[in-house]
Amino acid sequence: MAYIGQGIKNGTFSVLDTSGNTYNGSNTTFNLGTQVGSPAQLLVSHDGVIQKPVTDYTIATGGTQITFTTAPASGASIFITEISGAVGAPMNRDINGDELILDADADTSITADTDDQIDIKIGGTDVATLTNSNLVLKGTTPTLTIGDAGAEDTKIVFDGNAQDYHIGLDDSSDDLVIGLGSTLGTTSYLNIDEAGKLSTGGEDAPDCDAGGITIDLNANDGKFLTLKSSDFSHGITDHLETDTGFAISKSQAGGGVSMTACNDGANENIWNLTSIMGETNTTATNTTAGGNFTFGVYCKASSGTGTQAVADAGNAWVMRNNNQARLIFKGDGEIHSDTGSTTYDAYDDAQLVRAFDLSHGKGVIESKFDKFIAYNHEKLADLGLVGREEDGTPNHFTNITGMQKLHNGAIWQQYEKHNQLLEAVYDLAKEAVGEEKANAILDKHEVKRLQ
Repeated sequence: MAYIGQGIKNGTFSVLDTSGNTYNGSNTTFNLGTQVGSPAQLLVSHDGVIQKPVTDYTIATGGTQITFTTAPASGASIFITEISGAVGAPMNRDINGDELILDADADTSITADTDDQIDIKIGGTDVATLTNSNLVLKGTTPTLTIGDAGAEDTKIVFDGNAQDYHIGLDDSSDDLVIGLGSTLGTTSYLNIDEAGKLSTGGEDAPDCDAGGITIDLNANDGKFLTLKSSDFSHGITDHLETDTGFAISKSQAGGGVSMTACNDGANENIWNLTSIMGETNTTATNTTAGGNFTFGVYCKASSGTGTQAVADAGNAWVMRNNNQARLIFKGDGEIHSDTGSTTYDAYDDAQLVRAFDLSHGKGVIESKFDKFIAYNHEKLADLGLVGREEDGTPNHFTNITGMQKLHNGAIWQQYEKHNQLLEAVYDLAKEAVGEEKANAILDKHEVKRLQ
């Protein structure tokens, strides 16, 4: 026989065996003989009258029993069929804004109102809304929004009660942006562009290569980067927090970088710089030489955007002790050291120099005068011209500036002794040949006396 509508699929209906139930006019709950998920899965006939799901009957907890709103009369004819599949092929249905109820107690549903918004409710609470520009997942807190921010920008907004935060894709630059506020670009904290360049502080034109990082403090004058550890507790909080071991900061408002490292005094290795050459070092000693550590200094060119060499007299590198300059390297390579006024006038400087040579004994040619040397390695250490080991034993670490002053003193002492010897010889010459001939001898050899 011909029919109008969709064909019925095999296995769609299954008649339930409820022969063990007793209908006596008082019982309302009966066994189904199987488990079903919702009242809508059953087709129920009571004395030939089709019953309405939820209104006329419900499914008890567990899904194995049916409960009628009104107890079936004694001897009633109850016919129950389980609908286990869809009827026919999918079809379009206009529910015109009505609520689509999904569960047995009617508190989980989908609704499409006239505002072009789909609302999803679970347990009687709205949990999600969907429009053509936004998907909003609701709850207590936080709220997550995914969608169009107004200029074809896609964003996710995290509602944190007092403040909103967002992760979004800036359509104009294709940058992934993490920032403050519900609107993309209100305050940007972190940007990642399509080349993989990462930048902070709203910097949208990072000058690093792909995969690099640009840190922008904007007008702040604090730290670019800090390194912390729970092992740090140095207590030098005038400079860094006590658990911060290293910081890179702005040197001043006009530019420059300051690097600070602190430790708790457990050892002396505060800032270790290690350089490992991947091949044999060059031995060149010239103006283009390089090495494991190479420090380059420049100054801005007098015109244009380039650089030029530091002036000969310019300070190229300065070592400071508690903000006081103590060692200065000039642009022409000269070294200036603030070493105080220590001198060795109480000693025979030439003998001190010879004692240093004899103390290490490398390549020193013996002299018949060495037996007259009054000083030794211990005396050199006492004077600070060489170092000592932890146990106090003198070693061969040389005080370069101290030796320079010692050599200067030795030169002056020899100059004085030379002039003393000159005066003695002149006096002897006067006694022997007279003053006139003695002066003639000095003139012959172009010797000038200090008078």
